[in-house]
Amino acid sequence: MNSRTATGHTRNSPKHYQRHVYDLFGDVISTPSFDHIDKTPTGWLIVGDHRAELAAKIALIVERYGVGVGMMVLHAQQLRARHIPCEIPPDGESTDLAQPTRRLHGTRGESVLYVPVRKYRNDIDKLAELNIVKPKQMWDESRIVSHERDHQPCFYCSCSEMNPSEVVVTLDGAGCGLSRSYELGFTFAPFGDPLSVMHFLAWDSSEKPHSMNLTPRTVSDLVQLTQQINVSISTFFAGTGVEDLPVIDGVSNGWAGNSIYHQHFQFFQPEFTLPIGATNLPRGEPLLKRDDVEVHRLSWETAIYKLVADDPINVGRIGNEIAGAWLRLGGAKKVGYKEFPDGYVVSEDEKVPVHTQNLYVPGADSGRTAYILPRDRRRVDFEPGRAEFVNKQAGRKAQSKRNIGVLEATGTALFDEAASFDEMATWGPADITAQVDKMARAVQPERDAVNRLERSLRELFPH
Repeated sequence: MNSRTATGHTRNSPKHYQRHVYDLFGDVISTPSFDHIDKTPTGWLIVGDHRAELAAKIALIVERYGVGVGMMVLHAQQLRARHIPCEIPPDGESTDLAQPTRRLHGTRGESVLYVPVRKYRNDIDKLAELNIVKPKQMWDESRIVSHERDHQPCFYCSCSEMNPSEVVVTLDGAGCGLSRSYELGFTFAPFGDPLSVMHFLAWDSSEKPHSMNLTPRTVSDLVQLTQQINVSISTFFAGTGVEDLPVIDGVSNGWAGNSIYHQHFQFFQPEFTLPIGATNLPRGEPLLKRDDVEVHRLSWETAIYKLVADDPINVGRIGNEIAGAWLRLGGAKKVGYKEFPDGYVVSEDEKVPVHTQNLYVPGADSGRTAYILPRDRRRVDFEPGRAEFVNKQAGRKAQSKRNIGVLEATGTALFDEAASFDEMATWGPADITAQVDKMARAVQPERDAVNRLERSLRELFPH
């Protein structure tokens, strides 16, 4: 039986935790980001802009209940305000987004997901039609911020001008035990079902923010934030009888699988179990074991290291050491951080170290587990040859995937286009596994560099 949810969309009944959040914070959730937009040939006028008011209210919720609770409330508000769309007007295919994500599975629990909304991420006309993003010609250039020499806009620092419905909340770093302050806001192109995945981002809050280069506390900040988000949610629902509360994972792509300059993390509730969480994946004895800390390499087609400790502080501390060791092993080699237009002369300050990292912190362990993937910025795409198959006998050709990030490298591949997904929908689980393995092998770093990293890991704690 269908019912109308707190977000204003008609579908199956909302989850218990969502009803509970709406009952307590309905006044905030029902406040629109703006009353209406007056559109003229020369600009957009946002009438009744409530975003600052909403940000202040969410900040108070964060102060009282914690960051995870504040983001649950903001998620519901952003759905209701339609910054996070649940449907896209028809343009040749069904685009009802508020439904479980279409999934193909492999033999080890790998997932290939079709996420159609993500193909609209750069379609300004379609996003403007939905009031999600202003048309570029309507931007007030005085309010557009750029941190890059080619003057491309920062999609984070410029979001208040570009995205009329987006509400952004500031998190004080010092008060949360973090290395710096962060801004938090929701993406309009989440990793799956917008009603359930709760996909938001945290980005460096500074006039001169860090790029996606590794900083001394990149790993520990991600671990701390993931822990705080999930502990605050579980504490909030303790004793309420709510059992379907969301569990939020934290990820960072570094320079591998990321196309945005500004340093940021992503947080979301996965719809499907992470395949690298399987208990049979550790390969051999731990590379490092001391006190409450263990580091295992997983049995996977690219190097993945699982860090486990009783105390999340130690996970973050050892994670910082491992990521830093990998960065140093890359030496002085650098490449451009993105694809620049033809004829553009790349300066030295637009080059980044070839050694970078992917990070994954599962929310279920509240910071006591993290995965680190050593990555090479030069190896981020899978472009199969014309004669490369996942199943030659059946004539099934491997599908290309550009900009492979932490999700694809760990066995959850997001595809935006229907053609590739529909092709793979005819495959069996073994073929899906073969596709995921080929993608992981395409991004594996040089073997000698990985071997040197493992030798350095064994020396982190001298005997």
